[in-house]
Amino acid sequence: MRGGRYARKSAYRGKSARRGFSVREQLDASQGDADRLGVNIVEDFIDDDRSASRFREREREEFERMIEWIETGKLDIVLAWGSSRLQRDLDIYTRLRNTCATHGVLWCYGGKVYDLSNKDDRFRTGLDALLGEREVDELRDNVKRTLRANAVTGRPHGITPYGYRRVYDEKTGAFLRVERDPEQAPIVLEICKRVADGEPYKTIAKDLQARGVPAPALRWTKGMVVRLSHEKPENPAHEALWRETVERLAQGEAELSIARDYNERDEPLIAAVWHGATIKDYATDIRYTGARTHHGVVTNEEAWPEIVPPRIYAKCQALITAKGSKPSNSRPGVAKYLLSSIMCCSECKHPVVSDPTEYGMNYQCKTPGKNGAKGYHVSGKQAPIDKYVLGVLFDWLASPAFVEAYTKGDEELQEKIANAQAEAEMLKARLEEFRDKAAEGKLDADGLAAMEARLKPKIEKAEADAKTLRAPSVVADLAGASREEIEKAWPQLKVAQQRLIVESLLEIKLHPVGKGRHSRAGVPIESYVTVVRKSLRPTVTKQSEVAKAA
Repeated sequence: MRGGRYARKSAYRGKSARRGFSVREQLDASQGDADRLGVNIVEDFIDDDRSASRFREREREEFERMIEWIETGKLDIVLAWGSSRLQRDLDIYTRLRNTCATHGVLWCYGGKVYDLSNKDDRFRTGLDALLGEREVDELRDNVKRTLRANAVTGRPHGITPYGYRRVYDEKTGAFLRVERDPEQAPIVLEICKRVADGEPYKTIAKDLQARGVPAPALRWTKGMVVRLSHEKPENPAHEALWRETVERLAQGEAELSIARDYNERDEPLIAAVWHGATIKDYATDIRYTGARTHHGVVTNEEAWPEIVPPRIYAKCQALITAKGSKPSNSRPGVAKYLLSSIMCCSECKHPVVSDPTEYGMNYQCKTPGKNGAKGYHVSGKQAPIDKYVLGVLFDWLASPAFVEAYTKGDEELQEKIANAQAEAEMLKARLEEFRDKAAEGKLDADGLAAMEARLKPKIEKAEADAKTLRAPSVVADLAGASREEIEKAWPQLKVAQQRLIVESLLEIKLHPVGKGRHSRAGVPIESYVTVVRKSLRPTVTKQSEVAKAA
């Protein structure tokens, strides 16, 4: 009799030392049943780290492969440790039962053999499946209830965020607190500061990788195995693992098999890399301000020590939001030229693009003219326009008026803006509470509409106030310096930072040269390029107004 052993484990919840242990126990138990029954095991099917409930997020690849083996007549019996290993979903149970009954394949779990063509065995296995599904539902309800309670009290749940670590009582194992990780927390703060200063995500990621800063990762993956085989580690201590990887791949072993083995051995994750997406995720994670969230709503603002001050976090949010709301042509981390996508056409209001010509680089309107030609409304040579705009900017930065507008009481301004961001979050949370009450029938539709009409304008205003944080902190370093000092410091900034400063402080428009003129030669540049200073200081909602609104 040909048999197939099936084993499954839902999740390890970060317990890497246990990875693979549960499925090995299941396989050993099934082997004992096979030996007792005289079954010849011809194949194993293992779904490690896979759920079998209807709430699963990923399909079970090995389970599907087992179904194929049953349908193609390669198995006579399926052995598992228990019914819940095969399924926790009645729909899946019915599918597996009918497939086995059709092809005459037996089940064996818990040491007992079941014939799915027998009515009593169908009833017994069906009852086990029903109980397994109910157990999942009860467990899910308990978990949700616990998560809600943890959200209110500020206790953490899920995987510990990079930058933090959990402390447990050495004797009882009880959770004590969350604290900053002394090695990771400074990296998180550095990332957020650099994002707030306008550095592209990929640039930050490449720098961290080049410096050898360990990248965050939970476990070995196929991609990491491939990457390790292609890149010999500089650290001699990791050379043996690299050599082993190369040899095992050369022998034809699958990348996934090697990754699973390294996870079981708890090998260091030396092939993990930093990605731009990771940088953005960290810069947008409010948990680094010390806040605990539940379903996206802040439930405890001081759940653990902050790594990132609220003013830096708010700056990151305003900058990232601004990037996301720009036209498709605007790519702050990629653009190579100072005013591309920042300066706009005065006629159609679209951002201009940079375009190389035989006479040099030009700025041109995006709106196509006849035959799709660019610059239909306006165009102009890049070099003189850049020089003129920078001249206006440097004069503005060096003037006493800018110092008065931006640097005087700078800490006070930053605090007000950070408060504005916090107020927006508080008001959003308050509005969400009213919506929950309406969903529960504790607040009628008119009452909800009244609260939305009252809170939404205040939320929008607080968010608008926070947008002034888009100017990077390097502006404060330039403000008040002499014109010569600013000109000397400017080339030291990255293009992305230069563009961010220009966009934050100036509104620039490119105009047509004027009727009767076919060239800009001899035409004063200020007649076709207008530069307007943007307002720097917002009017911020007071805390007392928030209290009244709530």
